[in-house]
Amino acid sequence: MLEKTPGLINAHDHLHFALFPRLGRGPYEDAAAWARDIQHSEAEQIGLHRRVPKELRLVWGGLRNLLAGVTEVCHHDQPHPIFETFPIRVWTHFGWAHSLDFEEDVAAKFRATPPDQAFVIHLGEGVNERARREVFVLDEMGALTERTVLVHAVGLDAEGWSLVAKRGASVIWCPRSNHFLFGRTMDPPPQVAVALGTDSPITAEGDLLDEIAFANAPPSMVTDAARQILRIPHRPDDYVTSEEVVIAGEVVRSSVPRDGLHLLHIEGRPPAYVRWNIPELVEQTQEALGSTEIRLAGRRLLQY
Repeated sequence: MLEKTPGLINAHDHLHFALFPRLGRGPYEDAAAWARDIQHSEAEQIGLHRRVPKELRLVWGGLRNLLAGVTEVCHHDQPHPIFETFPIRVWTHFGWAHSLDFEEDVAAKFRATPPDQAFVIHLGEGVNERARREVFVLDEMGALTERTVLVHAVGLDAEGWSLVAKRGASVIWCPRSNHFLFGRTMDPPPQVAVALGTDSPITAEGDLLDEIAFANAPPSMVTDAARQILRIPHRPDDYVTSEEVVIAGEVVRSSVPRDGLHLLHIEGRPPAYVRWNIPELVEQTQEALGSTEIRLAGRRLLQY
């Protein structure tokens, strides 16, 4: 019998950007500066990929994760009906705000989050004074507690990290995205719980396996720690073997052909057979892009 290991959890992704290339030319002072830059310098690329219907882009985001052995992903955006029939599980039982810069009332969104759920927010996404101060602003709102999960936290200094530890908050680490945008990443103290996420291909090409290798991250960051931080229940029927990815007891990815599975082979990853109609997905995506070339998180689609 093949040995089973827990399926991986990607603690932070933006699934609808899976087909986008990396955008921008850092380093930047903060995420707001990056966003302003790409709206002008990368307007053509952004417009092109937005021609692909969001539903298709979300599916490619699920497949990007599935090919890396991910069985569950935390999508930092609104839930979508297609998640009910998705390639992998999408964790939606949490409260969230985009960030202090791009959210009108973070405190209200925190208060609206059920008390048994995590509250996830981009914070300290930069290397300037503004990024350093954000954790104190969040605390003054009453939104920094043991339920709070900070994504990125690059700008925090020792005082900020001390406050995070005191409040019992947790962090999601996206090191490749951080290095691309800011030339550095976060450095939390040992008492702060950390999970690993990919962020989107707009700032971090590749997948969760690339992130694990880059960070030399322990397995717990993509299994137990991620589950505890995001309050995801234990799922004994989700697991990975050397040949298969299984979700809810059903094979959703295999290294060998199986009935009901379709071939999907991208650059840098072995051929796989997945539970999705790949020929139809490719045809619809190529039509929207006006091109036969599809890149999934920067990797070319080779065979389907």
